[in-house]
Amino acid sequence: MTATLRSFELWLLKFLTFFGGCFFCFYLQSHFKWTPVVAASFTGLLGTFIPDTKRIDGAHVHALVYTGAFVAMGSRVVDAGLWQILLVSLVGSTIYIYLGPRFKGLGGRLGFIAFVSSLLGIALRYWL
Repeated sequence: MTATLRSFELWLLKFLTFFGGCFFCFYLQSHFKWTPVVAASFTGLLGTFIPDTKRIDGAHVHALVYTGAFVAMGSRVVDAGLWQILLVSLVGSTIYIYLGPRFKGLGGRLGFIAFVSSLLGIALRYWL
């Protein structure tokens, strides 16, 4: 039972950081009319200030903030609104936790996860 709780806590941490990066980039674009690149850059910059602790050392929270910002920067999620961001964050964090270990290096993995989660989020929006 403890291992399940720990894996759920890890997924929840990854979901919240992914959602935080995506939502903050969305917020900067929609309320302050920042360009997508500037909003994602600023979100990534703020994400670097998340302190590393022993508890979140292997969770890659910084990478998930960047991925969330990349999703909000490169997709039509900003036009859709908060529910789309929530759905994309759910899909993206789940993909990251299950498929992340299969890819080498962070650059290709983060771009791939951002791309797939954006596509699945848009597809799920039309199916639901």
